[in-house]
Amino acid sequence: MKSLNWKMIMNDTVRVSKNRMGWVFVLLLLAFAGSAVAEKLNFNPDWRFIKEDVAGAEATGFDDSGWKQISAPHTYNDVDTFDDWSPAGHKGEMDQWGGKTWYRKHFTVPAEWRDKVVIIEFEAVRQIADAYCNGVKVGHCENGFIPFGADLTSHLKFGEPNVIAVACDNAFVKDTDFGGDRNKVWHNFMGGAKLPWNNPHWHPAHGGIYRNVFLHVSDKLHFTQPLFNNMETVGTYVYAVNPSRESTGVGIENEIVNQTGKEQPFSLRNRLLDRTGKTVLELNETTTLSAGQKKIVKSSGNLVNPELWEPGYPYLYTLVTEIIRDGQVIDRNEEPFGVRWIELTTDRGFYINDRHVKLQGWGMKSVDGWPGLGAANPDWMHYYTLKLIADSGGNFVRWGHTAGGPIHLRAADELGIVTQQPGVDGEGDTEGHAWEIRSKAWKEMVIYYRNSPSLLVWEGGNQSTSKEHTEELKSVVDFYDPYGGRVYGHRRANNVVKPYCDLTISTEGSGYIKELPTLEGEYNREESPRRVWDRHTPPYQKWHAKGSYDLSAEEYAINQLFHYQKIAPRSHGGGANWIFVDSTSGGRVETEVTRTSGEMDAMRLPKEAYHVCRVIFSDEPDIHLIGHWNYPAGTIKDINVAADCDEVSLFLNGKEIGRKQAATEMTNPLKVKKKKGSSNVAPKSWKHPMLFTFEQVEWKPGDLVAVGYKDGREVARHEVATAGPAVALKLTPLTGPTGLLADGSDAVVFDVEAIDSNGNRCPTFIERCDFTVEGPGVWRGGYNSGKIKSTNNSYLDLEAGINRVIVRSSLTSGTITLKASSKGLEPATCKVEALPIHIDGGVASHLPPIPEQGRLAPLPLPVEEAASRFVAEAQADGSFSDLIEDLSYSGPSGDARIQKTKAGAPMFSDHEQKLPKLPECLMGGEYIQLPNSEWNYSAVDLLQFNVKKSGNVYIAHDSRLETMPWMKTGFADTGKELVRGKNRWRLFSKKVTAGESVLLGSNTETKEDKRWMMVVFVVPES
Repeated sequence: MKSLNWKMIMNDTVRVSKNRMGWVFVLLLLAFAGSAVAEKLNFNPDWRFIKEDVAGAEATGFDDSGWKQISAPHTYNDVDTFDDWSPAGHKGEMDQWGGKTWYRKHFTVPAEWRDKVVIIEFEAVRQIADAYCNGVKVGHCENGFIPFGADLTSHLKFGEPNVIAVACDNAFVKDTDFGGDRNKVWHNFMGGAKLPWNNPHWHPAHGGIYRNVFLHVSDKLHFTQPLFNNMETVGTYVYAVNPSRESTGVGIENEIVNQTGKEQPFSLRNRLLDRTGKTVLELNETTTLSAGQKKIVKSSGNLVNPELWEPGYPYLYTLVTEIIRDGQVIDRNEEPFGVRWIELTTDRGFYINDRHVKLQGWGMKSVDGWPGLGAANPDWMHYYTLKLIADSGGNFVRWGHTAGGPIHLRAADELGIVTQQPGVDGEGDTEGHAWEIRSKAWKEMVIYYRNSPSLLVWEGGNQSTSKEHTEELKSVVDFYDPYGGRVYGHRRANNVVKPYCDLTISTEGSGYIKELPTLEGEYNREESPRRVWDRHTPPYQKWHAKGSYDLSAEEYAINQLFHYQKIAPRSHGGGANWIFVDSTSGGRVETEVTRTSGEMDAMRLPKEAYHVCRVIFSDEPDIHLIGHWNYPAGTIKDINVAADCDEVSLFLNGKEIGRKQAATEMTNPLKVKKKKGSSNVAPKSWKHPMLFTFEQVEWKPGDLVAVGYKDGREVARHEVATAGPAVALKLTPLTGPTGLLADGSDAVVFDVEAIDSNGNRCPTFIERCDFTVEGPGVWRGGYNSGKIKSTNNSYLDLEAGINRVIVRSSLTSGTITLKASSKGLEPATCKVEALPIHIDGGVASHLPPIPEQGRLAPLPLPVEEAASRFVAEAQADGSFSDLIEDLSYSGPSGDARIQKTKAGAPMFSDHEQKLPKLPECLMGGEYIQLPNSEWNYSAVDLLQFNVKKSGNVYIAHDSRLETMPWMKTGFADTGKELVRGKNRWRLFSKKVTAGESVLLGSNTETKEDKRWMMVVFVVPES
């Protein structure tokens, strides 16, 4: 193979970073001279792949000529995802291929690199990766989500061909593979299945080199990379010291290693650049490293009148550090730097830079997958998803179970999205080998991401861990990020982890701890597909979902207002709506192929709920008329408007048909008893200051306009109009900022819409469209909600008048032509150019592009704001209880109540059924009333509380239901039953000690007809 053409590479100017998160324009300055400054090179293109385990594939001379040509990011599960029913019980996408595969890459190393250090960085490989260079094993990683690297230098053949081989194993375990406590059985499995977080319960098993691969080439006296796995290096650490608006200290810790074989004196120059590239602070050091020495060189200085990083004004400085030897720069590193400080309070909420900010946004799974591509998306598509959060007014993201990737943190830094970052975690504690990998990954994650200004919360676990494990996690933060200005917490913290936490991470508005500030980890876990507008739009008038939720898009949108109440109080810091994008992890509706909890569907097309969230999040008056205006003649329905206004008027064809004032009181429909077979919405009885319902509006074709007023003045309006019959299809391409690149992994997304004669989208069009693609592209297709086996097909149905499909680029440039057709409509054609890129010796001449940050508008100085416009109901925290405290119930209503145990008292919080005659063992204690209407709600973390006194916890469980696995491992069957008429509840018991935390899972995962909810009793020792 030819050697690298460095002249060609020097001619490409792109938006790149030597290190992982500093984004500036630089020239790739590698040249023939041995003194060139180090660079970061794109190693994504042109790998070979085989979807099987092949003996000897690590050997240099192995014949891979028959393997498939691919480019990273790549997953081999892109063809078996988003295509099966979502099973009940949060089990996730179980029917995916899992096993061992191989990747190989041939590349030529220039002879000029002989005096260089060459490090390979994998941003992530799932699930277990073994990396080889010319037949020698150089790296191993099992965590699946954290970047790792290896030093290739001593294994390379300079001026000759070389081979990198990666063995990848994504074997995974499904919930149906075991019973009982999932956190105790992992040692029984093999490969990636040993790890609790590699489970479709939490995210689909998208195996492969699904993120970027880079080469770092530097002088042998060089800055280290923050790649602790395999290399035990920590890179550069930069932080603010005592920041204020007037000044901030700047601390810099550069880890430098001398691999030259002799003592090296040198100078170190640190320059802080503002957004224009101007140096605003320079710090210089002189030092010497002996042969083989690795050393952290510290510098400090002061910056006057710093620009601050915060949501709405995410100002980023760039720290440029350089090693200078004999008057020549021999190594260079860049890091992002943001000046900010935070305060979390128990009574006033969250502050950043002394400004009160309600954190409001979403949780996401870090696979961030798309139908047709799985988790292997180009960086711009990940950025696009985060940009949708920012565009709605969102300023917060919580990555669920596993860490967000490098592009996620880059995007959050630039978009002003506060980030809550975990390591790798299933749910709860684990032990043995799985804990060792989780603990190592936590350290690697903290080291890699500690310079990201958007990262403000380290999440130690999705549940609590043991005292020893919590101390282990917290000590990593204290040692590697002592000055980062961040906080540490666990979701649903118990008494064991509470002393180590700076905050509590609540769930569905419950789980408060009086002594700690609160951020919400998961509220609004309900589900609704985008395609079902409402109960009046054909063919969904009688539509009902099968599973835990039965919500149309209209009902789901209205629910946003009431679920937001869980984070609305001024004392609450805010948090994450769960989740942003429909994914294949942990659904509860068996008539869908995804967990439809997203405000976006899987193709990032917005549901009505997304627009309502925009209204809620906005600091300015905003309005959204929920739904469309294309109904059958004779339709009469309520029209719902979400608005942050004093009054709203509704106009039909220019005539005002109603004017509503904002409600001065609020009902909580999440606690309203629902009749069997009815819809989950009853707007007439719902009251909310931002919900304006116009009852029984008769449909007539034309324009429906909602106008919002403040103090009698129009401040916002939203119009929906009747579209005519569909006459044609329309295709609109969406590409990255530099267009579609012929690098083998870039993609173009096409919107396909049905339009009327005026070009308006037809919102009720749901017919099939067929597609053909010509040119150097790879058809990836899209998906249909509510249909199995729709992915990768050459046809799809439109949903609510629109859908999306994807074409991936190949390594060949040229024109890609997509044609779409539908019976009776004029077809559409769209051409997109796949632009050539230069690839030489296995290295591309560009780094993966993302959009520019754009202009920033300074914020006014902070002022104390008025109290929240919403008033939340008091939490049932057990403050009056003698036996129970820190009660947390994650069902939709949050309606859990503590009562003194007494025969004849109500069993449930929403039903008239009474407690029967009770056995002596239950007397003298308290019980928890749960809503019977949520008897089949599925959650691993349904109920949690701490006991104040030693004694017994009893569960009365409907005798007709199968005993849940979590009951079998923690509770004993007493042989007793509660009996009332024909109804029977088996009684299970467990001994507890004072201060112990009790976590209970779902009442059932049955598909049977309606049963009773469980009742929980706590009885102290006599």
